[in-house]
Amino acid sequence: MQIFVNSKYDFVRWRWYAVAFSAIFVLTGLGFYLRNGINWGIDFAGGASIVLKFKGPVPLDRLRAELTDASLQQYGKAEENSVLIRLPQLKREGDYAGQTVLDLNADLNPEAKSKLDLNFHGRDRVTDLLYTADPDRKGTNDAARQYYQKVAENVINKRSELGIFAAMNQVTSVEGVTTGIARILNDQAFLGQFNVLNQETVGPQVGRELQQKAIWAVILSTLAMGAYLWLRFDVMFGASAVVCIIHDVLVSIAFLGMIHGEVSLNIVAALLLIVGFSINDTVVMYDRVRENKKKIKTRMTFDEQLNLAMNQTLSRTILTSGTVAIVLVALLLFGGKVIHEFAWILLIGVIAGTYSTITIVPSVAIAWNNLTGRKRDISGPAKSSRVEPAREEVSADKRKRKAG
Repeated sequence: MQIFVNSKYDFVRWRWYAVAFSAIFVLTGLGFYLRNGINWGIDFAGGASIVLKFKGPVPLDRLRAELTDASLQQYGKAEENSVLIRLPQLKREGDYAGQTVLDLNADLNPEAKSKLDLNFHGRDRVTDLLYTADPDRKGTNDAARQYYQKVAENVINKRSELGIFAAMNQVTSVEGVTTGIARILNDQAFLGQFNVLNQETVGPQVGRELQQKAIWAVILSTLAMGAYLWLRFDVMFGASAVVCIIHDVLVSIAFLGMIHGEVSLNIVAALLLIVGFSINDTVVMYDRVRENKKKIKTRMTFDEQLNLAMNQTLSRTILTSGTVAIVLVALLLFGGKVIHEFAWILLIGVIAGTYSTITIVPSVAIAWNNLTGRKRDISGPAKSSRVEPAREEVSADKRKRKAG
């Protein structure tokens, strides 16, 4: 499918404007980092991350009083009554999130001292309660335990489906809950104020190791791409590709600083995807330059070769980047909070990778060409009308000398 047919846009002419724009954009992002600092995620900074869903409005004042050093943030829509709790880095290893959740459950649910919290505990605790009480007279054998375990599993699955039990009739209406089981649950269990949707703890040592590995992953992947293009084409194209990838990664990181996004493993994955996507259009454009050198029979400067190749591949570039951008916009609109920043970084990286291929790469390639003094112009062949007569005259002179 061709969107642009025989286009003749002078991309090379605007290369320095693109360089200036990118430099301003990256410096602006750096300014945000200097002002706000790097928002390291739990993966890299260490600490704990907890997501709680409450039966009613989130008791923010109570949570702030209990967790003085924590950062509280609304999770999802306001009507979902969920909160994201981020706890600062600890200097020691341990289940930071698990212990914090236990403390919150004890403080916010006083009944937990004497009854089982159906919004907090899992299948095994519910199974133990029913098996010990044995309301359906199943005995104390393994079959009885499996029977009550199945009922407990149905209860927990229902809780996962609802997010949290708001009323006891939601529990007693679960499949497998008999009148006897319902009586035990009403007498010996209760519905706590919150359910734990997610909890995660990362120790300080693990966080530092993940930081180093993430940085090396991006650096080594960039160098590997450059080495690949160096071997496939030449060192000039390899160096240009490396600069292009660095540009796209820096633009994406700068945008992350502008929105004060969290630097997590998801962001590292997005940057690695950007590295791969960025090199894609660059390889296609380089390959077209090489093909044109074999096909074109007229004189062309190196600037004109790059312009021609970019115009020839423009339709493909727009279609490829456009379809990816549509998917990312859909993720932004409907993907939810968890992948919001991931989708944003990928979208900015795709945009940066598209315009860097037609502006930043030519800037580096032309500057390299001019600095090294290596001419890559295509020279037209000599005219054949002047060659053939000369050969005929030489042959006639030889025949005359032989006849004489």
